[in-house]
Amino acid sequence: MADVLGSNDAQQGKRQRKMSVASLPAAVCEALREHTLHFAACHGALLGAQGPFKHAPCSLLPYPFPASLFTQAISLSKPFNMLVDQCARDTNWLFRVVRTTVEHDEFTRRLLEIAERVTAEGVVQPLQLSINRSDYMIEQPSANATPRILQVELNTISVSFPSLSAKMCELHRHTVARLAVDLALTDTAHAEVVRGRPGLSAAMNATSAAEVEAALPSNASVREVAAALAQAHDEYASLVSAAGTPAPCLVVLMIVATTESNVIDQRGLEEQLWREHRVPMLRMPLAQVHATGVLSADSRRLTVAAPLGGLVEVSVAYFRAGYAPGDYTGEADWAARETLERSLCVKCPSVHQQLAGTKKVQQVLAQPGEVERFLPAADAALLRTCFAKLYGLEADGGAAVDAIVQAAIAQPEGFVLKPQREGGGNNFYFAELAQALRTMSPEERSSYILMERIRPPSHQMPLMREGILDGGAATCELGVYGVILSDGKRVLANRSAGHLLRVKLEGVDEGGVCAGFAVLSSPVLYY
Repeated sequence: MADVLGSNDAQQGKRQRKMSVASLPAAVCEALREHTLHFAACHGALLGAQGPFKHAPCSLLPYPFPASLFTQAISLSKPFNMLVDQCARDTNWLFRVVRTTVEHDEFTRRLLEIAERVTAEGVVQPLQLSINRSDYMIEQPSANATPRILQVELNTISVSFPSLSAKMCELHRHTVARLAVDLALTDTAHAEVVRGRPGLSAAMNATSAAEVEAALPSNASVREVAAALAQAHDEYASLVSAAGTPAPCLVVLMIVATTESNVIDQRGLEEQLWREHRVPMLRMPLAQVHATGVLSADSRRLTVAAPLGGLVEVSVAYFRAGYAPGDYTGEADWAARETLERSLCVKCPSVHQQLAGTKKVQQVLAQPGEVERFLPAADAALLRTCFAKLYGLEADGGAAVDAIVQAAIAQPEGFVLKPQREGGGNNFYFAELAQALRTMSPEERSSYILMERIRPPSHQMPLMREGILDGGAATCELGVYGVILSDGKRVLANRSAGHLLRVKLEGVDEGGVCAGFAVLSSPVLYY
């Protein structure tokens, strides 16, 4: 086991004494720590690439979340899926909105240029698969205020953790049930564990499957995402077969980064796709696509080199990289992205769908009448219940932009300054936000949006990273996965596809797990 999870010496060097965190007795913390470490090893809740592997950063207990808000978040998934699909297909609207941000944002500009060229040439594959994740935080500025969910962002590319998030739900069902047994003989410890953690007592006392589901909802994220990829693959196979030229070997091509710590989450999805659907997945960085990819001149079918020799045809290009400037290390990577976009394979997402997930699009959609141009009035009204206050910073925005900029400089604690980026570590907060707004030119500012800061409640949570315990007052962010497969005329699939919950200590601004800001968790619902 030492060769798999790290050397014994290294682990012993980091091993803590029994300690109390998050107002939990030290003995309880140690029991939870041990159960969690061993469950992670047994079930593949791990981070790493070639080994040694480490357990995924996680909370030792599920995070309390209002059941009504959880249900609301799930209900928003299908209309948000449709919104992404419709925005991506209205290229005149999409390009006009995104173009306002690109003068000082080379990365977004290059994505936009690819989208414009592909559109001008003619899209050969109208079928698009979008695996989205809409992220929410609870807005509750005081204990007496009514909690509500507000959308942080809508992710349309490289939506991570469908496999590990499902494992977190399994982990917490296991640890909560074991904890209930372990504490059965001591009422005092039981009271200390559940104090200030609504929903946990009901979860520990749950005996029937229905009671467990009501407290600790099951999570089908990896199963649903794999099923969506399989359906897109099958649609492509039917297309080429109907054309009279079926491919001898079709694969889903996962576009990955050259260096990646989240391989186990990706492999978990690959394994699910093969086990349940017998669809092979091949991992490949953009540079390798450029080096080995061949696009047929007539049909634009794409083949790439197989690992053990020969060529395989790509049915679906599934991007788990390509969302950040660092994923494009040279012109070969950009050329590979354009080749993929021009090809017949189903894109997940297309570059148009990626642009539909930018912060600028989110901000414009929040304006009156914009969502309504894409969705029926009832769906648009439903989505507007979760919109935070967002502000564009257009160079020609006049007095309205000047006023919100001055407001943010005067009270930077009330805002977040966001560029057109995915992943953690890109936003500006507090004094850095004010300084950025003071020093940017109006043209530079136009690459960003301002969002009013969400004020969430907190709960005491025990956390663990690399076997080391931490904890205290923590906040959460709930992500709801959604999948939509459509060709613009037919919607072949549109459904919610599981959830992800991340937890971070109060006062930590960013939310990335692999970036070191947050840990994985799961919800315990309270009513």
